[in-house]
Amino acid sequence: MRLLVVSDTHGDWRSLAAVLRLLGRSVQALVHLGDGSGDVRSAISSGVPMPPAYSVRGNVDSDHSVPLLRCFDASGRLVIFAHGHRYPLGEGTSCLARAARDAGARAFFFGHTHVPHYEERGGVAILNPGSLSRPRGPWGPSFAIVEAPPSSSCLDVKLYELLGTPSAPRLRVIRL
Repeated sequence: MRLLVVSDTHGDWRSLAAVLRLLGRSVQALVHLGDGSGDVRSAISSGVPMPPAYSVRGNVDSDHSVPLLRCFDASGRLVIFAHGHRYPLGEGTSCLARAARDAGARAFFFGHTHVPHYEERGGVAILNPGSLSRPRGPWGPSFAIVEAPPSSSCLDVKLYELLGTPSAPRLRVIRL
């Protein structure tokens, strides 16, 4: 299973659509980690290839029908995801790893900080894809591709920076 993981599009559905034009047919699911979860609907209406989409509500999202927390089965691996604004991240990601372990999950995906981040903590993959519209830190707009091969218990995570224009997008791997 191959997942496209995005966050913090903040109304910039065109960047999301650009990524989906490039990768929408090659992924089995889109995971949107909030603050722009409605941008998925806008991207759909633009006619780009759209896999099944799973979203959570961020601190600036107003649609209360979108959940704050979700779980997803990625080829037999439970992934938990939330925007991240309700977790005390000031002391690092240990609270996310603990929440994942308590839920029996192998990974916790979060957004909110707008900074790409990936680590393995106590057997839990912790991923933040950054922001597709308002990046912070040394990288531009970013997202992640997560591969969950059925023959392995590991997740393969790659972070990408979106370059170019919405009509001519290019990708560059982010090395943390």
